[in-house]
Amino acid sequence: MVAGLLLTGLLIQQQDLIRLWQVVSGISWGILPILIIHFLQLVFAGLAWRTPVAHLPAIPNQTSFIQIRWIRESLSGLLPITQIGGELISIRLMTMQGMKGSLASASLVIDLTMEAISLLLFTLVGLTVLLLTDHTSALVKWVLIGIMLMTPAILGFLLAQRYGIFKGIEKFCNWIADRSPLLQTGAADGLHESILKLYQKPRALLTSCNQHLIAWGIGTLEVWLILYLLGYPITLVQALILESLGQAIRSAAFFIPGGLGVQEGGYLLLGNLFGLPPEAGLALSLIKRVREIILGLPGLLAWQIIEGRHLIKNQPVPVPDSSE
Repeated sequence: MVAGLLLTGLLIQQQDLIRLWQVVSGISWGILPILIIHFLQLVFAGLAWRTPVAHLPAIPNQTSFIQIRWIRESLSGLLPITQIGGELISIRLMTMQGMKGSLASASLVIDLTMEAISLLLFTLVGLTVLLLTDHTSALVKWVLIGIMLMTPAILGFLLAQRYGIFKGIEKFCNWIADRSPLLQTGAADGLHESILKLYQKPRALLTSCNQHLIAWGIGTLEVWLILYLLGYPITLVQALILESLGQAIRSAAFFIPGGLGVQEGGYLLLGNLFGLPPEAGLALSLIKRVREIILGLPGLLAWQIIEGRHLIKNQPVPVPDSSE
């Protein structure tokens, strides 16, 4: 996290700060349609999470999945103590909705898998478009290297799910639950079996992957709109390349909380492909950070409200002493 903050500060310091401030501040009320666009992304991401389990009984409604997806993203983006913090809390919130712990965990594993596969496909689309428009770019080589690393990682994750890595995770989670008042002992029992059952619905998985692809595609509109409002209009095809490869770069730096510095450097580098000045690529990333904060802070508040209500609801009622 410290390294990411230092890299971000270095990138900003190297620019004309007055010019950068003029570019970023010029967006003004244009932030509202940007928030709406990202809200649509959250809607499709929430639907994609629910789709593989929608056929099962006692599943929370679509609104609950969208809300918890919003909270999950807010936690992972604004409280980067751990990269999986938002995911763990989202499992807890699902169990508060009456979902079995192992099924909630399995649905999250499937969702992360479909999201990763869809990002790989989205990146391939962006790379293909880049090759068709500018196959001489030196960036192509690095994108290909990234895809070559990403593909076996996803395949390895799929094989690990198939051959029982989550059996070991079940035991580990139950060991933690035995020592934590916030978790239920045995909540992870049946995690491996639940994951395998969800993989028996390929049509639902394909729909989930497509919904994630739609969410990534909506991000293209966000990039196009931000740069248009900043005074640097580009085509939707160029926005597709920027967003697909930019998201791939950020995901590759998963070990840096929030992709700090990496996202900024990625958009700055990618912007050069289309003749954008450095402050434009940097401003694009900073506006995305502003959007994360504006949507993320209410998400953190919503999480605390849910936890507070749950705490009050489950407090033991004192039994009056009959002798008094």
